[in-house]
Amino acid sequence: MLITSLASGSSGNSTLVCSENTCILVDMGISVRKTNISLQNKGIDPKRIAAVFITHGHSDHASGVHTFRRAFRVPVYGTYETSDIYVGQRGGYGGYQEMGVELDNFIKEGEDVQIDDLTIEALRVSHDARHPVAYFIHNGNKKVSIITDLGESNPLLEKRVGECNAILIEANHDPLLLEKGPYPDMLKKRISGARGHLSNQQTAKILRRAVNEDTPILLAHLSKVNNTPQLAIQAVHGALRESGLKMEKIRALTPYNDSTEIRV
Repeated sequence: MLITSLASGSSGNSTLVCSENTCILVDMGISVRKTNISLQNKGIDPKRIAAVFITHGHSDHASGVHTFRRAFRVPVYGTYETSDIYVGQRGGYGGYQEMGVELDNFIKEGEDVQIDDLTIEALRVSHDARHPVAYFIHNGNKKVSIITDLGESNPLLEKRVGECNAILIEANHDPLLLEKGPYPDMLKKRISGARGHLSNQQTAKILRRAVNEDTPILLAHLSKVNNTPQLAIQAVHGALRESGLKMEKIRALTPYNDSTEIRV
């Protein structure tokens, strides 16, 4: 399987996962134009995308769904609570730009979705959105994760991470940079809270419990203001080294069209 990022961060998120025969996108928080450019730069015809899976309804993960769905007639999957039907009936959630997403199929935890030769499993995570999920994607005996956004871990999540051959996981902020940074206190509390975003150190603890030396790791959704790639990699690498793991395959994703490609 191939896993690579089209966009990662507060300005937009989208991840491409392909088997030999099938490609899907997880999240669509960028424009169709940017999506097409990034896919073409990676040698992927946008018409190859068989489905889009949405983690939750914040705009940086879902703002491009409507146009992409219309342009390419691609089915979109997500939890019922993420759908425009539910949000239209219940109103907004919080103040963080959660939008109702046009979904063609609802997913449920514990039920696999089959898209050709890819099997997709959703697992609920802790974030300030309606029923946000992480995705674990299987092809034969290979499995990869797409884990953003969340404020804390849980044992089942770490068990699933430990089963993966490649991991994309959030490392959003450095706690000291966040504390000393320019954000208002309310936003700082939101980011650092249990329904916010993982710090570098939280991500390091999850990985330390779950990975082995051969597992490639992509650190995603880095804050432009409250983190740097160097700090994120340093925190994760240091924690894993303390556990006796000699990790050489840790990369921090850039905000758009990152060239890193992992094949497992």
